[in-house]
Amino acid sequence: MLKQLVFKGAAEGPVFLVTGAVHGNEKCGTAAIGRLVMEIESGLVSIGKGTLVCVPVCNPRAYALHKRQAEANLNRVMVRHTSPSLYEHHLANALADIIDGCDVMLDLHSYSSGVRPFLFLDSDTPNHRKYAAALGIPFWITGWDDLYAGAQDLNAGDTMTYAKSAGKLGLLVECGQHEDPAAILHGYHALRRAVAHFGLTAPYDAGDAAKPQVNRLTKIVTKDKAGHFAKTWQHLDPVRKGETVIFYDDGSTLDAPADGVVIMPAPLAEPGSEWIYFGTADA
Repeated sequence: MLKQLVFKGAAEGPVFLVTGAVHGNEKCGTAAIGRLVMEIESGLVSIGKGTLVCVPVCNPRAYALHKRQAEANLNRVMVRHTSPSLYEHHLANALADIIDGCDVMLDLHSYSSGVRPFLFLDSDTPNHRKYAAALGIPFWITGWDDLYAGAQDLNAGDTMTYAKSAGKLGLLVECGQHEDPAAILHGYHALRRAVAHFGLTAPYDAGDAAKPQVNRLTKIVTKDKAGHFAKTWQHLDPVRKGETVIFYDDGSTLDAPADGVVIMPAPLAEPGSEWIYFGTADA
């Protein structure tokens, strides 16, 4: 069901899995993976040890339709389904098999409002921090698992939660805005840095990385009634406590719960789905 491209090095080493297009309209990861595949196949890059497993398109039907999903959000139903009833349930089972066979995972995504690349650091262990630091991504978001523990109706499971449950080392990178060509480059550099970090390829120099800015997710706002953003919010825009963020059509407002930032605003969110998040600087 899912096309895999596998490249084995001559020496023993980790199995590194990279995935793209878990959401069908997030195509930068597919393009970034495609560039590395082309470089390997043409001899420009060599896999010296270990195994690189590439799944450029994790949701083929949604990818073909240029939609986020076909029947369900794959990154909210990423668990094993004993009685799969939806297209993404079958994909989740197939992807779980692939994740089970890897040691390390990198999942490449994009988002709707903003251009800053960032990554999710939800398993805050020394190994995860070392891995994250190697990617050169300047913004980190933590607290996903804690936030969704209280919102299980929104999230049956995601790739990183599944990877963690399977004992794998994984990170998810949001490479930038969906249609921004720079997102492809951010994803490519992160991928090249990652495979070099784990020794699959020769060292890769994409320039010095700044100390990351880390924010912790504190609140999810779902689109439970009609309304519109108070302004064209961009990911990581600062907000002050009490500042109006959303005007609802019924005349009420949603205000920022604390000084901090807005995270992943989605102006075109479907009813019932995540509309905007709030976060604060991580201590």
